[in-house]
Amino acid sequence: MARFFHHALLLQARLDLNLTQEQAASAVGVDVRTYRRYESGAVNDARGGFSVRHPTRRRMLERLAAEFGLAEEDLLVEALPPGAPAPPEASGPSSEEPEQGLRPHFAHTLQRARHFVGRGEVLAFLSAWAAADAPAERVVTLVALGGTGKTAVAERLVASLGEGPRPGGTFVWSFYEDPRIEGFLSRALRYFAREEEVAPGERLERLQDVLGGGPPHLLVLDGLEVVQSDGGDGRSRGELLDPSLRRLLVALARGLGGARALMTSRFPVADLGAWEGNGLRTLALAPLSEDEGVDLLRLWGLRGGGGALRELSASTGGHALSVSMIGSYVGGFLGGDARRFEEVPLAEAARDDALARRLQAVLSAYARALPEQERDLLARLCVLGGGVDPEALQAIAQAGGALAGSLAGMGWPELRRTLARLERLGLVFAAREGQARYSTHPFLRDYFKSLLGVAPERIHTLERERLAARLDTRLHEPPRESARLDDYEALLLHTLRSGHAHEAYAIYARSLGGFTHLGLRLGDMSRGARVTAIFAPEGDPRRLSEALGESTRKELVYDWGLYMGALGQLDFAVRCYEASVALSERTQDAAGIVTGLRTLGYTERLRGRLTSARRLLERSVEVAGEYQARSHIARSAALLGLVLHELGEAEAADMHFSQARTLDGTPMARRALWQAEHDLALGRRERARAATRKNLRVCEHLGWHGHVAHCHTVLGLIAVEDDVAAAGEHLVQARVWARASNEVEMLLRCHELAARLALAEGRPEQARREAEEGLSLATACGFGLFRSRLACLVARSVLAREPQGGVDVALAALEATVSEDAWGQAEALELAEKALEATGQQARARELRAARAPRAR
Repeated sequence: MARFFHHALLLQARLDLNLTQEQAASAVGVDVRTYRRYESGAVNDARGGFSVRHPTRRRMLERLAAEFGLAEEDLLVEALPPGAPAPPEASGPSSEEPEQGLRPHFAHTLQRARHFVGRGEVLAFLSAWAAADAPAERVVTLVALGGTGKTAVAERLVASLGEGPRPGGTFVWSFYEDPRIEGFLSRALRYFAREEEVAPGERLERLQDVLGGGPPHLLVLDGLEVVQSDGGDGRSRGELLDPSLRRLLVALARGLGGARALMTSRFPVADLGAWEGNGLRTLALAPLSEDEGVDLLRLWGLRGGGGALRELSASTGGHALSVSMIGSYVGGFLGGDARRFEEVPLAEAARDDALARRLQAVLSAYARALPEQERDLLARLCVLGGGVDPEALQAIAQAGGALAGSLAGMGWPELRRTLARLERLGLVFAAREGQARYSTHPFLRDYFKSLLGVAPERIHTLERERLAARLDTRLHEPPRESARLDDYEALLLHTLRSGHAHEAYAIYARSLGGFTHLGLRLGDMSRGARVTAIFAPEGDPRRLSEALGESTRKELVYDWGLYMGALGQLDFAVRCYEASVALSERTQDAAGIVTGLRTLGYTERLRGRLTSARRLLERSVEVAGEYQARSHIARSAALLGLVLHELGEAEAADMHFSQARTLDGTPMARRALWQAEHDLALGRRERARAATRKNLRVCEHLGWHGHVAHCHTVLGLIAVEDDVAAAGEHLVQARVWARASNEVEMLLRCHELAARLALAEGRPEQARREAEEGLSLATACGFGLFRSRLACLVARSVLAREPQGGVDVALAALEATVSEDAWGQAEALELAEKALEATGQQARARELRAARAPRAR
């Protein structure tokens, strides 16, 4: 007798596992059209049924059964059950036109609510927002306590958009599953721009270009709180930890073509507060109403009078996850009888953090009811965190003993069936990224980790050994490929969590190459910042792991500051350098103290806090003098000379540059650049040009790419007055590093040079665009000195095009200029005076001229 493929069972299994057809196809390793033939029943023949004689069909049946936790015999039936949809009529080859637009892309699966109620008003707003050509709110953030249902709402919206191609792409990323910002940028570029390999420093700019191209692209970013501060590390609550992500979201809020972003988080995004109501919409997701809670309990199969269910719903405070867990528990283990749930003392939960206490009471009852194998698998999955691959779970089962618990000896098919049961209960979901990866709701992890039965370090040790077995930890040269760097980063994480802090630092310093490799060679600043932050569980640079020695902590926190400073997070970089100086003082490391103070002074200078920078550098010179460290005295004295120059004390600056030459000969690298900038401002152009050309050759020979780029910007500023072609070539060369590293200071230098070059070429509108883009970046990142320069360039560009229309912008430049920046103040006052005179406001011009007199020298 002919047998048929039970396509209705496959459909139900996919829906139970919260998967789209695209995700299901990826899981079993076929294209989506092939998968659809199985789910629709098109593989069945009306007379011959479904034959498994062909090896391809046999393998497909095995994959479907294993992946969906089904028995093969259940997928082959003698007759389709009554009511099962009949297979569609066979049709000839498709003659479809090529698809227009992009199909949605799920880098990660959003956890789908097994049962969904309410949220009609929020979903109606989001649906209209997603369909609008150019909504006023380019960024929408769903904010609520964990477990309130933010992810379920986002998933519901994405599902409503369908799986077909749309004019704008839809890209879904979960920071719960992968917090790597460079991974997010790389994957988004691969989807939107079809670009496989883009240097780390170029990804942000390239993605902004693509998103700004016009189509109504949609980014769905789940679990943003993973990359936000909770306020306990000295930062603002809700502040984004990664400057690259902050710059992307700010750009989206300001407007990038038709692009928009939906985000979920436990915190409002502090960095976007200025755009609330004009680019940003923050939606606070309310708890479920009592009626919605009752509806949800009924969907889980609970029986009982409306009053009993209403009381049960009210006991959770409308917390969606708590209601679902009660529904899943009572429906799955108590036969749906709500009266039997009275044993869980929800009413005794304290008012402080009541929702968490109530949920813990539910989970405690749930854990007791789970079979031992399911409980053990869930606990181990929670320890490993998000995005756990099958190999890691199999390694635990094969380890045996207390480490494996009741999982000992289980093979992958049995593990997969256990995972499928947990998925149906709503405790686990499959996050698919090429291969199956499994995760749990973050709100559940802490509780189920407590049921592990062994020290969590043992699980991390096992994973560390598994990763180390396929990686060479004694590399002669650190890797450059992103995938390989990801592997070493994962090894570092599990090494640290297994209690081997020194070995973890060795992986950072040797296998990943430290700042020298990650920062200076690769420009992979985001990775470097994230890896160094791993050593500070609370996110505070003053509280690095005590398992590391003070000397190691000093080096690590100094590198952390370098990454954060390069990414433009100057406030946090200052905290890192202060911690480094404190550690150097405790270990009596004179070189560390002097270097830390000098770097602090340089960072304060960039912020526009010149008096503070001066004090730090004077102290650096003093400490270096106490230890008779001539080269350190020279470097600190030269930087102090640059700060004095910016304060308007040109003669004192000359004296310090001369002192530096006396102590340590001809300057090179940054010392030479600081003096060249001083000479250029005082009109000593040829002296600055000759010194910088010589410096460029030295830096190129040494492979110091950042210094090379800096040399090109100085040479470009010199050439812009007498050779615009040469200035343009210098700009091109400088931008090679700026784009490769995403170093904010170099990006700003390039914007300044590009604006001055456009003015010299008679292109004021282009100059204004460059200056405004740089001004926005400088303002967002707190680079006070560059804010002064670029605000003046915006005004100069407007006045070059329309002398009588630049009063407002010239006065705005004066307002934006750092008060201690003598040169910026002088230029801004001059521009404002000219603008006022051009419009006949002579009296106001004279007032400004009087204000400018003290700075005229």
